[in-house]
Amino acid sequence: MPSSTSPRALPDPHHRKRLAALWAGLLTGPVAWLTLLQANYVMSYVSCESKQKWFLHAATFVAAAIVALVGIYAWRLGAAERSLDESPSPPIGYQTSESRAVWMGYAGAAISAWFVIAILSMEVPVIVLKICQ
Repeated sequence: MPSSTSPRALPDPHHRKRLAALWAGLLTGPVAWLTLLQANYVMSYVSCESKQKWFLHAATFVAAAIVALVGIYAWRLGAAERSLDESPSPPIGYQTSESRAVWMGYAGAAISAWFVIAILSMEVPVIVLKICQ
């Protein structure tokens, strides 16, 4: 049992909070990229009418920040080890469940990093093209 002075033990690999964070690391990047793609399409008409494009820049950086933060969180949850006094859930052993959590954490971080680059690359046309072009 962890005490108040020991490092915080991670929950069981099948704990809902940990699973949600690991799956969010895998899925947030693609979902945020597709959402930003649609948002930029809709906001381009608003940008043309208002002759401003600051909100296109803001949407890009908000999406990139969200994906980066979720990727870092997934990496931290996947890379850290849980305490050995917690019993694994049957029929999966400790090593199997922990190696899957580690893989999901690293894969979530890699996918998030890739989609941060993809999202930031969507900023290039906004910078290069003029309004209503």
